[in-house]
Amino acid sequence: MKRIDKGEINEIVYNNTVYYNGKYKIYPTITELKGILDEIISSDSTTEYIRITPFYINEEVDMQIEFEEFMFYIECRDGFDEKDQKKHILDCLNPLDSPRRLNDVKLGALLYPLCKHNDIASYQKALVEYKESLRQTLPRMMKIAKSEMKLKEEHLPFGYFCFEIHNG
Repeated sequence: MKRIDKGEINEIVYNNTVYYNGKYKIYPTITELKGILDEIISSDSTTEYIRITPFYINEEVDMQIEFEEFMFYIECRDGFDEKDQKKHILDCLNPLDSPRRLNDVKLGALLYPLCKHNDIASYQKALVEYKESLRQTLPRMMKIAKSEMKLKEEHLPFGYFCFEIHNG
């Protein structure tokens, strides 16, 4: 088992989210995000945290919407207990700056996991579960985007989901 290898995961994220020597950012699509997650999982290492924030862009209506409430945030700590985990999930479910709230504790547990620094298996499991959860969360986000952006059927071909990835 490897220890935290912040450098290895940093490199994976960097190589997939910037170009021209870091001057420009890339916001991966769903397919690209899944590939990045697979690469991170295969690295057999952990890092301090990874935050993945989804957003939807529609070129036809020239709008974009960020889904902070569906953000994935995995944090590795030296130690924590069940009480710390519950508090972390509840804090993440109720961000002060978000107009929408995710009132789904089960989904919150999936989106905001904690793991121990050297627990590679739990870290990998959380990333796999997040990747699989996109099948459920993307349609929910699309429904919100349609409503808030007042999208019509003819607008839909001009839209796409992207993800902003940060790690430390």
